[in-house]
Amino acid sequence: MSVRLIAADDWRPSSMTERRLLELEREGLLRPRVSSSRMEWVAPAADHREPRPPKGYVVSFTKFHRHGLGSPPSRFMRALCHHYGVELQHFSPNAITAAVCEGYLGMMLHWDLWPHLYRGELFNAPSGTTGVRKPVRAGCLNLVLKTGKLEKPREYIPVGLTSNHAGWDSQWFYLRNDDDLLPAYTRHLISERPDHWRYGVVQTRQPRLDPILDALKKLREEDLTAALVLSAVHHRRILPLMS
Repeated sequence: MSVRLIAADDWRPSSMTERRLLELEREGLLRPRVSSSRMEWVAPAADHREPRPPKGYVVSFTKFHRHGLGSPPSRFMRALCHHYGVELQHFSPNAITAAVCEGYLGMMLHWDLWPHLYRGELFNAPSGTTGVRKPVRAGCLNLVLKTGKLEKPREYIPVGLTSNHAGWDSQWFYLRNDDDLLPAYTRHLISERPDHWRYGVVQTRQPRLDPILDALKKLREEDLTAALVLSAVHHRRILPLMS
């Protein structure tokens, strides 16, 4: 059935205040604001009905940091933005979880492992009318483990992703974009899934993954799960997507 798109809803006003962001800082999920002239994070002004980040800042969400997003971003996180052609607000909370697990498996990162295991899917919100959906301003990119007939989902560690993120898109604030490592916020709205979001590994490079897939097999046999990865990340107060 064909789907018709209508105009996206406006941004939901932010529920994040300086007090709430200080709580995240005390939990070790945000870096302290050590400089009054170039603060690590900024709470949206009361009259900001939609994001208007200061120059040198991007839009982030509380859920991203609770799911392991660190600052400054790692090369891997920056590569994801470049590969999918997205800004930080386009990721969903579950996509951040997937990226954190990939970036913190205790072994050397290998970019080809990512498109081998994951594909990008576009989320458009229901409109209440059958066959009619609308783009979303935040969370349009979902990163999904491949489960097709020719795909091998059991190659990866078990990832039980949380599906209930009610209200997460109203928890936005401004995060300092050190050295402009992340794409600037441009209000860009993604309404169609680019073909390359589903591309896999070039066949000639597939054999290079064999040693990494063997290592993943050992991690699975030792009962490593995404939940354990995230627990270790928060327990050690490590921001795993840092360079």
